[in-house]
Amino acid sequence: MKGSSSGLCGQIEKLVLCKRYRDALEMFEILEIECQYDVHVGKSTYDALVDACISLKSIRGVKRVFSYMVNSGFEPDLYLRNRMLLMHVKCGMMIDARMLFDEMPERNLVSWNTILAGLVDSGDYMDAFRLFLDMWEDQSEASSRTFATMMRASAGLEMIFPGQQLHACAMKMDVSQDIFVSCALIDMYSKCGSIEDAQCVFDIMPEKTTVGWNTIIAGYALHGYSEEALDLYYEMQDSGVKMDHFTFSMIVRICTRLASLEHAKQAHAGLVRHGFGLDIVANTALVDFYSKWGRIEDARNLFEKMPLKNVISWNALIAGYGNHGRGIEALELFNRMISERMTPNHVTFLAVLSACSYSGLSDQGWEIFESMGTDFKVKPRAMHYACMIELLGREGLLDEAFALIRNAPFKPTVNMWAALLTACRIHKI
Repeated sequence: MKGSSSGLCGQIEKLVLCKRYRDALEMFEILEIECQYDVHVGKSTYDALVDACISLKSIRGVKRVFSYMVNSGFEPDLYLRNRMLLMHVKCGMMIDARMLFDEMPERNLVSWNTILAGLVDSGDYMDAFRLFLDMWEDQSEASSRTFATMMRASAGLEMIFPGQQLHACAMKMDVSQDIFVSCALIDMYSKCGSIEDAQCVFDIMPEKTTVGWNTIIAGYALHGYSEEALDLYYEMQDSGVKMDHFTFSMIVRICTRLASLEHAKQAHAGLVRHGFGLDIVANTALVDFYSKWGRIEDARNLFEKMPLKNVISWNALIAGYGNHGRGIEALELFNRMISERMTPNHVTFLAVLSACSYSGLSDQGWEIFESMGTDFKVKPRAMHYACMIELLGREGLLDEAFALIRNAPFKPTVNMWAALLTACRIHKI
């Protein structure tokens, strides 16, 4: 049995090496059932299983692997404890991760960075700062990764003062011009409302990387400085830095705001020229642009050529048809979306209900509205009710529209009342 179980360990490691993660976890379950904690699973096998669990985001796998380690009496070293901590963090098991961290007999900078990154990724910014202060007392040191992580926490809280203090500490420790720290600083200052400080950090970057350019462009776009963001894009182009799909996606969104067809076409051409012609994010941004600015056929052609589409892609085109009074085509696209097993979200329903409203398709609108909760488990929001009130109002069904307001499962919003008042004004009531 021991020979066969050790062979299973070797097979698990080989499967992970070949990226056959699901097979590796299934093989581990066989080992677990057959051996009942009798076999010694070594450090290299646990290390491989960590990779499998992280790659699959398998909470079940994490629990089984960790349980086997504890129940078999295996004593992990600091490296493996850090790997186990990372496994819990990457799979979103932050309560268990925090307990694991608190129980660690010893910690190093990797341990602290792992738990801090997990807290920030899960939005627990204040807990991250509290733990960072504990770390500072315990370690009296931090790495560039630590500072970059805590800059993200400051950005998440939109609090510039702790970000400035972190910046000062990073300067004292001579890591402020690290590429990752610089990009995190630009992002933090942008999100905290100081685009001037973000620009200063960008200006003194020793090496302006693609991520650096993207971050400063995004900062200007965030504050509505669309023309300045576009100017930076052309500076980036002139600098010779390689652009990625995020660059082009941002520029298309900026062009949407500026209603600049010429710049959008240039960005589209650049997207294709740089090898990102099939990128789902950038192409979805282009579908949205063409849809919003009346180039609905261009939007449809681009949409049909996309090898992969997500719900945002479908939503953009459905909304485009609806906004241009082509409700029948919006409905057809919605039905095709369902037939292709793409799950609609609340934005999808807002787009298709708006299309029904603009095109006077009251029966179809009612059918879709009623199907939201029953067929798709999407709870109608105030915006959906406002659409239905507008749809009923256009048809002159004011009593039904008022009944919808009265029977809404929440307090009617301003938009709901405004839709009814608009209908009353149209029908002179």
